[in-house]
Amino acid sequence: MAEFTRKFLMDHGVPEDQVDAIMAARNQTMNDTLSGYVPKADVQKQIDAAIAAVPKPEPIDPKTTDEYMALQRERDMLRAIGGEDFASVKPKFREQVFGMLDRGEKAKPINEQLTGIQEKYEEFFTVKQELTPKPTFGAPTQGSMPKGDEGAEAQFLKAWGLSPKK
Repeated sequence: MAEFTRKFLMDHGVPEDQVDAIMAARNQTMNDTLSGYVPKADVQKQIDAAIAAVPKPEPIDPKTTDEYMALQRERDMLRAIGGEDFASVKPKFREQVFGMLDRGEKAKPINEQLTGIQEKYEEFFTVKQELTPKPTFGAPTQGSMPKGDEGAEAQFLKAWGLSPKK
């Protein structure tokens, strides 16, 4: 089937008033022979009307969405548990301890809150041991040879009631 467009008809010398009549007859034939045929101009009008009928959604601020807030909480948690404040918390309990913290605007500093949590849940925290000198065995490390009446050997002999050799 040949495409009879307005341009095609005008290029072949058909006057403009006859082009309108031919196009109207063509559209009528299309409507009669093809069920559901709608001219392109009518379809565009229907599309424009449908778009105008749909209310435009309000713009969404991505920072107020639940997904963004969850990511922000996770980021804050990872920063906090990786910091110096959580150094005394055992690694497997860090997320749980972070969940116990009050993170409101009027919340106490994290150090104070961790002290309170440590009083209730001692098992979540590592115990800081005071540095005590380690016992040394053998000769002192000053670089001299051990002497019989001084140092560990003399004390050992004295403890067993033996006198050192002179």
